[in-house]
Amino acid sequence: MSREEADRALARLGAEHEAVETSLLALQDHAGRRLLEGAELTGATRSRWEATEPLITLLWTYFDAYTAALNQARELRARRRWPTQGELADLTELLRGPCVTLPDTGAPTGPAVLSERLSLQELVARMNGWYARALDVVVTADAVWSALPARIDLLSAELARTRSLAHSVGVRPGEHPAGDDLERITRELTALRAEVISDPLSFWSGASPSSAPGGGRPDTERYDRAARALEDVRREIEAVLAVRQDAEQRLMRLRDVLSRADRTLTEARQARGEVLAKIAASVVPAVTGPPTALHE
Repeated sequence: MSREEADRALARLGAEHEAVETSLLALQDHAGRRLLEGAELTGATRSRWEATEPLITLLWTYFDAYTAALNQARELRARRRWPTQGELADLTELLRGPCVTLPDTGAPTGPAVLSERLSLQELVARMNGWYARALDVVVTADAVWSALPARIDLLSAELARTRSLAHSVGVRPGEHPAGDDLERITRELTALRAEVISDPLSFWSGASPSSAPGGGRPDTERYDRAARALEDVRREIEAVLAVRQDAEQRLMRLRDVLSRADRTLTEARQARGEVLAKIAASVVPAVTGPPTALHE
């Protein structure tokens, strides 16, 4: 490499080093990673995180090796403004050759070896692959945890209001199909929330394998099904409530009619008494229609 080529390579690797460091720090501080570390995981999420967590540690190990090699090249270049041919040869080896020796880390990179030598380009390429795998797990889990539990909690609150309304109109489990449906939806939401918390990756509709980390969306099929079932039950209970309210209104109108009939009968009896008092010799017919018959 010429002096200019070495300087350009150092500048490019320096910028790359900053980008890698920024990405690793962002991954280290990612809320999804912290949640994965502290959660009691099950299923697919547990198996993938057990494979991913060591990769994050290896990323920092490789980054430290990358930093040491880059600093060595910078120190060599800083010795003099116009490097000798021997120094340029050493710089070429550091910047392009397999200058980084790494011990066997047990990572899934191929056959087990005691150690391997990589160039800085190969080192970065491997780190990029591991970073993409780790970021995909972290971003996916965080996306599911950000989307589903809150929606499930809102639906559970709506379920509680619906159960209270159902109880007020006498819709109870074992006595009405809607009450049984509410119990089933309650069990489903409880189980769904627990599964989402412990195994978020199983609730992800992923994109193609070549897509960016986190490509896809949360799978809300079970949630949507429970929401539709609750909406159907709510409508049925509202229909029951509407019938009850209509019956109460009819009863109120009927009570008003009976009350007016009672007043009319009372006035008729009073009128009869007055007639009897004024015309004692006359025969005045009795007022028929006892209130009991009307009320019945």
